[in-house]
Order: sequence, then structure tokens, then C-alpha cells
Amino acid sequence: MPRGLPRATALESLRLAAAFMTHGAPHVVPGRDPLRARPLLADLESRYGGRPVLVRGPRGPALLVLSKRDVLRVLDEERNAYAPAEERRLNVPTDVLRPAFIEIAREEAAELTDGVVDYRRLNARWQRVARRCVYGDGGAGDEELTSLLARLTRAARRRAGRRREILSGRYDTRILDHLRRAEPGSLAGLIAETSRASESRRLMQAAFWLMGLGVTATGLMQTLALLATHPGHRRTARAEPDHLRACLREALRLWPPVPALSQVSAVATEWYGTTLPAGTAVLVPLAAHQRSARLPYANTFAPEIWLDGTAADEWWARPGCDGVHLTLAVAGAFLGGMVQMARPKPVGRILSPHRPLPYTLDVSRLRVTMRPARRTSVRP
Repeated sequence: MPRGLPRATALESLRLAAAFMTHGAPHVVPGRDPLRARPLLADLESRYGGRPVLVRGPRGPALLVLSKRDVLRVLDEERNAYAPAEERRLNVPTDVLRPAFIEIAREEAAELTDGVVDYRRLNARWQRVARRCVYGDGGAGDEELTSLLARLTRAARRRAGRRREILSGRYDTRILDHLRRAEPGSLAGLIAETSRASESRRLMQAAFWLMGLGVTATGLMQTLALLATHPGHRRTARAEPDHLRACLREALRLWPPVPALSQVSAVATEWYGTTLPAGTAVLVPLAAHQRSARLPYANTFAPEIWLDGTAADEWWARPGCDGVHLTLAVAGAFLGGMVQMARPKPVGRILSPHRPLPYTLDVSRLRVTMRPARRTSVRP
């Protein structure tokens, strides 16, 4: 095998940037569709024997890591040489908020237990959960805040610099108003009590949490659709909270809401005979690894892998940070609140338990009918 790193062509770089980046690596925009790049990723992996590929970005080259061996090098063996592209740790004890957030999720989910539930309806209800968790009940009805975030994300995708700047200013002002309220029992209140960070730092963290919780709506809708089309798993999930959470994690594996893990090298590093300078972006495309052809369950709905140890050795199945734990707990409570009170039934042929699951799934086309069911005392 020749030494040195292969380089993606201009067209390949453009396609990969469209899937994973905006303005340049390593900033990842929610809503990108990385699975559309899956054929190209598979071709690059086959052509270059799994070696990382240099991708051209508007802000310089980025290293696209394709093999499990190289992922482990970045995350484990040489982790001190790499840092997250954007440092987002809160350093506040968010676990104390978990019981209250779970109750919020259950309260809001009760509004989705009859009639047809589509993505628009579910997302509107889940965004209320996100706003109440981050800013308290005073933020519950602030739909303009969520709308500003959606418009800001679209402006970032389109590289509309001036519009993005205007929207960002309006968005930041609105967040600061909620942060200064510091409602007790909310994340904003906890930040006010425990964080000594600057106001701009607190603003960034609060904005990140709202965005992180918000994008989970897609995974929730996908999980609901999977439960509607897999009645065996639906019945088990209704009775066993651990199985319900496994179903949610499986939907997030199949269609990851974040297209890539993003790191930046803190020092010069050598890759296959090529030295990359400090500050080089390193991207790990989650979809390519979580749907790898080497996985026998790659394109099937297999929540059991999260319970029987099958996924335990996969780096992408690691427990994650406190924020991930909290999000999964709240999202699991939201789903549990729905399926404990109603049975989801598919509207139309949205997914089939007898065929490989698609690489892409348009949540705007998913519809599920919620039919009242006998309630049980089990709660996730």
C-alpha cells in the first residue's frame, strides 16, 4: 500500500462537505443528511483500504476517518492530541434536574395519545419539553425562540452570512432574557446557581442544550414509527422501560441526528506518512460506522443489541457524556408517556419489518395513529 494520505477530488469534497460540514470543517449543522453520502464513503473506504481521506473544506483540509482502527486512535490511543471542535461542557450537576425533566416529558407526551401524530405535531410538543427543561415554564410558550433557531440553522446551511448575523443577534437576545430570569428547576436556574462562567459562555451552553434536546425530535418520530411497524417490540417496550430506551437508541443508530463526530488536532500528527499541522479538523462519519457492512444487524431494527452485550464492544455505543444520558432519559420518558397510554399504528406503508431499513427516512412523511390502550403501572 502506498504511503501518504489519499485526497478526495473536488467533486467528492463538495459532496462530503454537503453531508457533514458548513463553512468548513469541523462545524456540523443539525439536519444534514450524511446517509446520502454513504455510497461515496463506501467507495472511498474500498478504494483506499480504509485509510483516512483528506477532504477539501472552505477553511482548510479535514481528515475523514473511515476505519475503526483509526477512530480508536483518535478517541483512545492519542486522545490528548485531539479536542472536540467546540468545547461545550457545562460543568454543572445536571443529574439533579433529571426527575423534574422526566415529569415534564410525561406531561407533554400526554397530549399525543390520541389521533394521528405526524412529525409536525410531535416536534411542536417536544420543543415545549426542550424549552421547559432549559428555561423553565416561562419558556414553554416561546415558539419564536424555536423558530429563530430553525431559521438560523437554514441560514447557516445556505451560507447567508448577513441574514445569519441578524438572526443570531435576535436569538441571543431572547436566550439572555430567559437566562436572566433563571427560573428555579430549569437548566438556566442551575447555571445561575453553580456556574461562574461569563455571560457569553452561559449563553453558548444554554443555546447548545436547547439545540441538542431539540434535534432529538427526529429520533423520537423515527422510534415511534418503528414501534408502530414492529408490534412485538412495541409490546415489549410498553412493559419494559429498558427495552423502550433500547428502541430509541437503535433509531438513533440507524439514523444518527449528528452526522459526524468532530475533533481538531492540538498538535502536529502523522497519518500514513503524511504530517498534518495542528488545527486540522478530524471527522468521523457516524452513519458509515453505525451502518457498516461488517455489522450483521446494520440495516435492521435490532434493539436487543443494546441489551445483550452485542453492541458493547462498538466505540459508537459507548455511554456518552452526562448530556447524552440526560437527553436519553427525558426522551425515553416522553416515548414512555405515549406508549403507556396508547398503541401506535402505522398510517400507510412507512416502514417494513421484512425489508432492510432505508438509509434515509423522511420524517415529514411519517404518520402514526395513537389508539387508547389499557394503562399499566410500569413507567420508564
